[in-house]
Amino acid sequence: MQTKESTSAYVELAAQGYALVTEAMASANQRALDYMKSVYEITTRPYASNAFETAARENFDRANQVMSLTVSELQTNGQKAAEFGEKLAAHGAKVQDAYATAMRGVVDTSLSNIKFVKETATHQIDEMAKRLDEISSHATAQVSAN
Repeated sequence: MQTKESTSAYVELAAQGYALVTEAMASANQRALDYMKSVYEITTRPYASNAFETAARENFDRANQVMSLTVSELQTNGQKAAEFGEKLAAHGAKVQDAYATAMRGVVDTSLSNIKFVKETATHQIDEMAKRLDEISSHATAQVSAN
Protein backbone atom coordinates (compact mmCIF):
# COMPACT_ATOMS: atom_id res chain seq x y z
CA MET A 1 0.00 0.00 0.00
CA GLN A 2 2.87 2.35 0.80
CA THR A 3 4.32 1.89 -2.69
CA LYS A 4 1.04 2.94 -4.28
CA GLU A 5 0.87 6.05 -2.07
CA SER A 6 4.48 7.04 -2.75
CA THR A 7 4.02 6.49 -6.49
CA SER A 8 0.95 8.72 -6.52
CA ALA A 9 2.90 11.30 -4.52
CA TYR A 10 5.68 11.26 -7.14
CA VAL A 11 3.16 11.58 -9.95
CA GLU A 12 1.46 14.47 -8.17
CA LEU A 13 4.79 16.22 -7.55
CA ALA A 14 5.79 15.78 -11.18
CA ALA A 15 2.44 17.21 -12.31
CA GLN A 16 2.85 20.16 -9.95
CA GLY A 17 6.37 20.82 -11.20
CA TYR A 18 5.24 20.64 -14.82
CA ALA A 19 2.35 23.01 -14.11
CA LEU A 20 4.68 25.40 -12.30
CA VAL A 21 7.16 25.56 -15.19
CA THR A 22 4.41 25.69 -17.83
CA GLU A 23 2.64 28.54 -16.05
CA ALA A 24 5.87 30.51 -15.72
CA MET A 25 6.74 30.02 -19.39
CA ALA A 26 3.24 30.93 -20.56
CA SER A 27 3.22 34.04 -18.39
CA ALA A 28 6.65 35.11 -19.66
CA ASN A 29 5.61 34.55 -23.27
CA GLN A 30 2.40 36.53 -22.78
CA ARG A 31 4.30 39.41 -21.19
CA ALA A 32 6.83 39.38 -24.05
CA LEU A 33 4.06 39.46 -26.63
CA ASP A 34 2.30 42.31 -24.83
CA TYR A 35 5.58 44.22 -24.61
CA MET A 36 6.34 43.75 -28.30
CA LYS A 37 2.80 44.77 -29.20
CA SER A 38 3.10 47.94 -27.14
CA VAL A 39 6.48 48.79 -28.69
CA TYR A 40 5.04 48.17 -32.15
CA GLU A 41 2.04 50.41 -31.41
CA ILE A 42 4.31 53.19 -30.16
CA THR A 43 6.72 53.03 -33.08
CA THR A 44 4.13 52.69 -35.85
CA ARG A 45 1.86 55.55 -34.84
CA PRO A 46 1.51 58.07 -37.64
CA TYR A 47 3.24 61.40 -37.18
CA ALA A 48 1.00 64.37 -36.50
CA SER A 49 3.07 66.67 -38.68
CA ASN A 50 5.67 66.55 -41.41
CA ALA A 51 7.72 69.31 -39.83
CA PHE A 52 11.23 68.25 -38.82
CA GLU A 53 11.08 69.79 -35.34
CA THR A 54 7.73 68.22 -34.56
CA ALA A 55 8.90 64.80 -35.81
CA ALA A 56 12.12 65.05 -33.77
CA ARG A 57 10.17 66.01 -30.63
CA GLU A 58 7.70 63.18 -31.24
CA ASN A 59 10.56 60.72 -31.75
CA PHE A 60 12.03 61.71 -28.40
CA ASP A 61 8.61 61.25 -26.82
CA ARG A 62 8.29 57.84 -28.42
CA ALA A 63 11.80 56.87 -27.28
CA ASN A 64 10.85 57.97 -23.76
CA GLN A 65 7.68 55.86 -23.92
CA VAL A 66 9.59 52.81 -25.17
CA MET A 67 12.24 53.32 -22.49
CA SER A 68 9.61 53.63 -19.74
CA LEU A 69 7.84 50.57 -21.08
CA THR A 70 11.13 48.63 -21.18
CA VAL A 71 12.06 49.59 -17.62
CA SER A 72 8.60 48.59 -16.43
CA GLU A 73 8.83 45.28 -18.30
CA LEU A 74 12.28 44.54 -16.86
CA GLN A 75 11.02 45.26 -13.34
CA THR A 76 8.04 42.97 -13.91
CA ASN A 77 10.29 40.24 -15.34
CA GLY A 78 12.59 40.47 -12.34
CA GLN A 79 9.68 40.28 -9.93
CA LYS A 80 8.11 37.33 -11.76
CA ALA A 81 11.49 35.55 -11.91
CA ALA A 82 11.91 35.99 -8.15
CA GLU A 83 8.39 34.66 -7.53
CA PHE A 84 9.09 31.70 -9.80
CA GLY A 85 12.34 31.03 -7.95
CA GLU A 86 10.51 31.01 -4.63
CA LYS A 87 7.83 28.67 -5.96
CA LEU A 88 10.47 26.41 -7.49
CA ALA A 89 12.41 26.30 -4.22
CA ALA A 90 9.24 25.40 -2.31
CA HIS A 91 8.48 22.68 -4.85
CA GLY A 92 12.04 21.42 -4.59
CA ALA A 93 11.60 21.15 -0.82
CA LYS A 94 8.48 19.02 -1.37
CA VAL A 95 10.36 16.75 -3.79
CA GLN A 96 13.25 16.47 -1.35
CA ASP A 97 10.85 15.57 1.47
CA ALA A 98 9.19 12.91 -0.67
CA TYR A 99 12.61 11.52 -1.60
CA ALA A 100 13.71 11.44 2.04
CA THR A 101 10.51 9.64 3.00
CA ALA A 102 11.05 7.11 0.21
CA MET A 103 14.66 6.54 1.26
CA ARG A 104 13.55 6.11 4.86
CA GLY A 105 11.15 3.40 3.66
CA VAL A 106 13.90 1.71 1.66
CA VAL A 107 16.22 1.71 4.67
CA ASP A 108 13.47 0.38 6.97
CA THR A 109 12.68 -2.41 4.50
CA SER A 110 16.36 -3.24 4.09
CA LEU A 111 16.90 -3.40 7.84
CA SER A 112 13.83 -5.59 8.22
CA ASN A 113 15.12 -7.93 5.50
CA ILE A 114 18.56 -8.08 7.12
CA LYS A 115 16.98 -8.85 10.49
CA PHE A 116 14.93 -11.66 8.93
CA VAL A 117 18.01 -13.13 7.22
CA LYS A 118 19.97 -12.92 10.49
CA GLU A 119 17.20 -14.63 12.45
CA THR A 120 16.82 -17.34 9.81
CA ALA A 121 20.57 -17.96 9.68
CA THR A 122 20.75 -18.10 13.50
CA HIS A 123 17.88 -20.57 13.59
CA GLN A 124 19.50 -22.74 10.89
CA ILE A 125 22.85 -22.70 12.71
CA ASP A 126 21.14 -23.68 15.98
CA GLU A 127 19.33 -26.54 14.20
CA MET A 128 22.56 -27.72 12.59
CA ALA A 129 24.34 -27.58 15.98
CA LYS A 130 21.57 -29.72 17.52
CA ARG A 131 21.84 -32.25 14.69
CA LEU A 132 25.63 -32.38 15.05
CA ASP A 133 25.24 -32.91 18.80
CA GLU A 134 22.73 -35.69 18.14
CA ILE A 135 25.00 -37.30 15.56
CA SER A 136 27.98 -36.93 17.86
CA SER A 137 26.16 -38.42 20.85
CA HIS A 138 24.73 -41.20 18.70
CA ALA A 139 28.17 -41.96 17.24
CA THR A 140 29.73 -41.89 20.73
CA ALA A 141 27.07 -44.27 21.99
CA GLN A 142 27.76 -46.70 19.16
CA VAL A 143 31.54 -46.57 19.72
CA SER A 144 31.20 -47.19 23.45
CA ALA A 145 28.78 -50.06 22.76
CA ASN A 146 31.37 -51.84 20.60
